[in-house]
Amino acid sequence: MTLRLRLILSHTFIVLLCLGTIVVVVSVILQGYRDRFVTARLDDMTIPIYVHFRSLAQREASWNEVVTSLQEQAQNTGVSILLTDNQGNVLMQASPEGTLKQRTIELPPEGVPEGIESYRGTYKAPDGQTFIFTAYPLSKTPSQQTQSRMQILVLSVPRSGALALWGDLVRPFLWAGLTALAVSIVIAILLARSVYHPVQRVTEAAEKMAQGQYDQEVPVAGPQETKGLARSFNQMAKQVELTQQRLRYFLADASHQLRTPLTSIRGFAQAILDGTASDEDTRLRAAQVIEDESKRMIHQVDELLELSRMQSGQIQMARESIDLKDLLEHCQEIFSLRAEEAGIIFKTEIEPLMPVVGDIDRLEQVFSNLLDNALKHSPAGGEVSITGRNTSTDNVEISVTDSGPGIPPEQLPHVFERFYQATGARTGTGLGLAIAREIVQAHGGQIDAKSSPGEGTQFIVRLPTIASNPSS
Repeated sequence: MTLRLRLILSHTFIVLLCLGTIVVVVSVILQGYRDRFVTARLDDMTIPIYVHFRSLAQREASWNEVVTSLQEQAQNTGVSILLTDNQGNVLMQASPEGTLKQRTIELPPEGVPEGIESYRGTYKAPDGQTFIFTAYPLSKTPSQQTQSRMQILVLSVPRSGALALWGDLVRPFLWAGLTALAVSIVIAILLARSVYHPVQRVTEAAEKMAQGQYDQEVPVAGPQETKGLARSFNQMAKQVELTQQRLRYFLADASHQLRTPLTSIRGFAQAILDGTASDEDTRLRAAQVIEDESKRMIHQVDELLELSRMQSGQIQMARESIDLKDLLEHCQEIFSLRAEEAGIIFKTEIEPLMPVVGDIDRLEQVFSNLLDNALKHSPAGGEVSITGRNTSTDNVEISVTDSGPGIPPEQLPHVFERFYQATGARTGTGLGLAIAREIVQAHGGQIDAKSSPGEGTQFIVRLPTIASNPSS
């Protein structure tokens, strides 16, 4: 069963349930009004019958004359008339149909109290039909023969059942119910459509994504919940498309990066096998190239695996207090000799820095990577500098600047992407900066790059201090 059909059927069921409840409630209310109306009618009819009965008593009419007169009254008024004693035992009865055979009427156990004007209630006839009655005490009887027994004048009419009550109302209520049902079904169809169509669009788009068509976007329409579903689906679709695009780029870049060392390894291995490298020096040189390229491949694969583990949250960073000034001076000592050998001026300007919380080995990896890149891309006679300062009590800022060829503006936003290389400007595996960004972000910080062609490149690392993480 489809969602649309379920929604329509559920709304129809609710409407029918409401209509049924209304019928039951209205029946109960109408029954109460009907009983009160009948009782009031009996009260109005009792007065003339009572007066007529008193007139018979005053002129001492015979018992047969009393019965005949009451039977005529019953025929004329359509009301059953009974005479009972004070305990409800029927002494005489007259009904419009002449078929009433009531023996007793349920009165109070102690009888109808003297002085009371009337008493109202219901009784069941032998055939099971319920009657509404009004009883009036009599102060004088029409015959000495029955004077001690005939004390209550009772007028009664059958109580109409629920079906009888609805007899006059069934047509208007039927039409009103059918109209309400038809309108509700139309509304249910429209409502189901407003819910079903957005869900159907999302379903169709999801099926297309499962077939490899990732550029899917569904309209944000319908109720608030379906709009939220559409927005969430569109965000998911964009993320999936972006992930697939990155995967394609990754496979292409990884293939490109590994093809060069594999080609070198294969070429020199073939030279050894076919005898091209005939002398000992050539063979040693070929073996050395194979070893170097193998190390390069292993290094690239290790970096790739490390980056993947970082992005998937498999690597946990240590949480300890770090003096960044000491860490940066340590990095300076490591790269000073290399800078001197390359003829590059190495400058530092580091003020006492607020301590940060993090993994000292990972942060050393970040700054070592930035310094390594800076030295690689700075020419002899150039300059590489490290600066560190407190921007506030909550953040510190470390900058690594080189005097290399710089990065074109259109390529600058991509330098932190894996395997990205600014064409003609920088070389490398393209993973170092991606790993550096993951480490900095894992410490709650931010890394940015500023560059202009011919003016060098500056990498800026901002990290939160212990003051901004009091719980640490």
